[in-house]
Amino acid sequence: MQDHSLPDVIYQDAFYSQEKDVPPRMREYAGREFRLEGISLPFLPDFDATGQSPATYGLSVESNPHSKRKTEVDYQRKSRQCSLRSWEIAEPPPTLQEVRDWWVVKQRKEASAHYSQNKEIASAGSIASQKPFLSQILGATPKNKHAFKYSQKKRTTSVQHEAQYMSTMSLEVHVNSRGRLVPNPEEDEIQCIFWATKSDENSQDGSQLPDSTLAGIIVVSEDGETAQRIRRHTKLEVVEEPSELDAMVRMIEIVRTYDPDVLAGYEVHGSSWGYLVERARHKYDYNLCDEFSRMKTQSHGRFGKEADRWGFNTTSTIRVTGRHMINIWRAMRGELNLLQYTMENVVWHLLHRRIPHYSWRTLSDWYTNGRHRDLAKVLRYYITRTKMDIQILEENELIPRTSEQARLLGVDFFSVFSRGSQFKVESIMFRIAKPENFVLVSPSRKQVGGQNALECLPLVMEPQSAFYSSPLLVLDFQSLYPSVMIAYNLCYSTFLGRIVNWRGTSKMGFTDYKRQERLLELLQNYINITPNGMMFTKVEIRKSLLAKMLTEILETRVMVKSGMKQDKEDKTLQQLLNNRQLALKLLANVTYGYTSASFSGRMPCSEIADSIVQTGRETLERAIAYIHSVEKWGAEVVYGDTDSLFIYLKGRTRSQAFDIGNEIAKAITDMNPRPIKLKFEKVYHPCVLLAKKRYVGYKYESRDQVKPDFDAKGIETVRRDGTPAEQKIEEKALKILFETADLSQIKSYFQSQCDKIMRGQVSVQDFCFAKEVRLGTYSDKGPPPPGALISTKRMLEDARAEPQYGERVPYVVITGGPGARLIDRCVAPEDLLNNDHVTLDAEYYITKNLIPPLERIFNLVGANVRQWFDEMPKVQRIRRVDAQAAGPAGARRKFTLESFLHSASCVVCGAKVKVDNNNGNGGRHDEGKDAALCWRCRRDTAGSLLQLQTRLNTEERRYMEVVRVCQSCAGLSPLDDVPCDSKDCPVFYTRRKQEARLRSERGIVEPVVKRLVAGAGELEW
Repeated sequence: MQDHSLPDVIYQDAFYSQEKDVPPRMREYAGREFRLEGISLPFLPDFDATGQSPATYGLSVESNPHSKRKTEVDYQRKSRQCSLRSWEIAEPPPTLQEVRDWWVVKQRKEASAHYSQNKEIASAGSIASQKPFLSQILGATPKNKHAFKYSQKKRTTSVQHEAQYMSTMSLEVHVNSRGRLVPNPEEDEIQCIFWATKSDENSQDGSQLPDSTLAGIIVVSEDGETAQRIRRHTKLEVVEEPSELDAMVRMIEIVRTYDPDVLAGYEVHGSSWGYLVERARHKYDYNLCDEFSRMKTQSHGRFGKEADRWGFNTTSTIRVTGRHMINIWRAMRGELNLLQYTMENVVWHLLHRRIPHYSWRTLSDWYTNGRHRDLAKVLRYYITRTKMDIQILEENELIPRTSEQARLLGVDFFSVFSRGSQFKVESIMFRIAKPENFVLVSPSRKQVGGQNALECLPLVMEPQSAFYSSPLLVLDFQSLYPSVMIAYNLCYSTFLGRIVNWRGTSKMGFTDYKRQERLLELLQNYINITPNGMMFTKVEIRKSLLAKMLTEILETRVMVKSGMKQDKEDKTLQQLLNNRQLALKLLANVTYGYTSASFSGRMPCSEIADSIVQTGRETLERAIAYIHSVEKWGAEVVYGDTDSLFIYLKGRTRSQAFDIGNEIAKAITDMNPRPIKLKFEKVYHPCVLLAKKRYVGYKYESRDQVKPDFDAKGIETVRRDGTPAEQKIEEKALKILFETADLSQIKSYFQSQCDKIMRGQVSVQDFCFAKEVRLGTYSDKGPPPPGALISTKRMLEDARAEPQYGERVPYVVITGGPGARLIDRCVAPEDLLNNDHVTLDAEYYITKNLIPPLERIFNLVGANVRQWFDEMPKVQRIRRVDAQAAGPAGARRKFTLESFLHSASCVVCGAKVKVDNNNGNGGRHDEGKDAALCWRCRRDTAGSLLQLQTRLNTEERRYMEVVRVCQSCAGLSPLDDVPCDSKDCPVFYTRRKQEARLRSERGIVEPVVKRLVAGAGELEW
């Protein structure tokens, strides 16, 4: 096929399966014209016997009468010139029955193969066929049952961990708060201290079960009754102290007894260790940081945002001599990619458990009301959270991995967190430089500022934005910059200056390089010249210092990665080896940054940095030119970024793509000196290239892979500045595009989700924005971001409600009056849930949040997403407000238009009812008599009562089913209310939504029931 310039396979471009969806005219976008058509009979191209039709080559056919006439003329001319004189009788065409049988068999195979997909799309295909109570955004099928972002590792025994001999202690405190206020260490006394510790000595067998964790409770109790009550509910060691100061002293003794290396708390500034330290400082002028230390020093431990602003923003402000303080939520912020970093969300995705969250007010009420059942809830809540602190660190392997990096790099434990890449590079460079009698200079800031500016840029091509239905290869130069430094011997120690001096001088960093006379003449056969005109000696004369370091790093990393291929089922071993190779990769990649850190670096050298960048750029350009020169591949480079190439193979099969990818990788690798290597990473088929560093596709990493992986970079499905609904809808739409290329299915799915949003059949959780808040960094010239504004309002009510630096604060957008600003319509989710008179702004979410990202994708295939929304019927939802809501003196509160409306439909059967407008009340009935009933339902009192009570019982049953789920999760008895307010749990939003439905239903039904019962008198049963 390739010999005749014909494609091996013609992939289906985007099309409409429904003729009614086909746009009537051509659409132009970004200078390109799109004529989207269907695949039904009216849109098929005319049969061309000559084989010269564009459809034969997979191109679109122009519906031009002139071109059709030209095709017919060419066919007549060629038929007259035909010199064939012998004919062979072909096989007869299939009969009608054979075609029917073949079609039935084909349909059965397709139905069985795509049953699940067709079922999902069919459920969302028609707006009119939606079930009455079908709700929630229909997203793509998750990779696991419960949509965990991080899968649980299998416990194995093949890994023999080195004993880290590092013990960890976590701590949580209970404080009785004042009303709804957050506990304040200046006013609120500590009532209980919960602690837990874990060390290698406690569990030499490697067990990571909670049973191997030592835990205890310190109780402040003057009369001794509280401690006695607590002992009845737990097996932990309970220590009773008569005063708060005695409890602090006892905690100091416990820390000194168990001597932990790491002190941890989920949030160590506003609670946990921070509250304990701050309370002791304010109330007793007692420095607990010094008491927790392992030794007495002249410099006291630090605490507080003012004393250590950098620690508050990055790690922790608490400094305890001899011990490390880990702020767990901030550590997880750098480890996990989540929308929220509350303990409940981290535990769900990392440990796959649901844990409740209670407000300070609820916990204080339970602790002080004297009921044993409520006290047990408080104990269970804090003990669970204390042990979860340690389990999070163990599951994420934060301490072993950090120890591994510290051991590998030769730095101390805390420097892995707190120090930058320069410190880590120099820790290894010093050890290599010292035996060779090299000394690293330390230029001043002025000298660094006086060196030449960086001149060279890496190659970042502008991608050819499009939807690619044929395979797209992704090839990546393996550790390009380190490999260039090794291959061409680039280093401070091998630098020979410029070929041509610039203004009579040849600078090397901040110094003037003075080359010895006749040096180049002696080394004329041993010089590497970089594309930017710099000279370096070859390895035969001197192997560069950086090359020695990087060679050891890369060879060690290759050895570690080869070990990862041996036992792929051992998840724990894979994690351990992956941690090691990631540490090596990070170190190798930042070595270039050490030479180019021209602002804050210790020893930058722009000449060496430019040589590395320009050599890498030329390597990439040379590879692109070679790929285009080989015609048998038929490849086109459509995107390149620093060290990677995206190569499009139009009309090739996936198997051919793997063959060509391996050939290209081998050819380019052979062109370059060792160790520069082009690695064939994966095949995208199909995929969408949007812009620089933004692409998405179905990924195949091996020839035998049957089910592809959805791989997205830089688009909204992996970004965290949008909403979960945006991520779900975009991912599902892309998967339909990749699997079917049918725009009619995508349009139907999109319109069904928009209809759900307008009807309110969605969860508030899917529409929460959660952006990081950094108070103190915003300009006062304009309004702050919504999250910062919500946080500021909370702080006006309670100063201790300040969010941590970089904490994600959720908010939603609600409807507002005409001309209301967007910033005024952004409220916290609990404000929306607590107010029946406000709703989500469906128009904003659809037009501003959902359509723009979809437009950026589907504009590339010619589809108009905004027009899909414009042409669908709009829904104006009537809010169901509580009919019994009353203000002062029993007057009905009227906040919205619905509050002034009167129903003209029968409450029981829904029939139209004539409203009496002459009752002297403006058409409105009195309270308790304003529910309309038709004459049939008035006569059939028993039947009406039965229907109304059935409706009310149905809503009550649904509400109780959700409540039972929450009671089971939180370990509550069936008689207890559920005060859990975890914003990360979808059941919480379902419970609040069903509670509002039940409240509204009662407000409508109960007055009618009372009225019917009063009118019916005594019922005869």
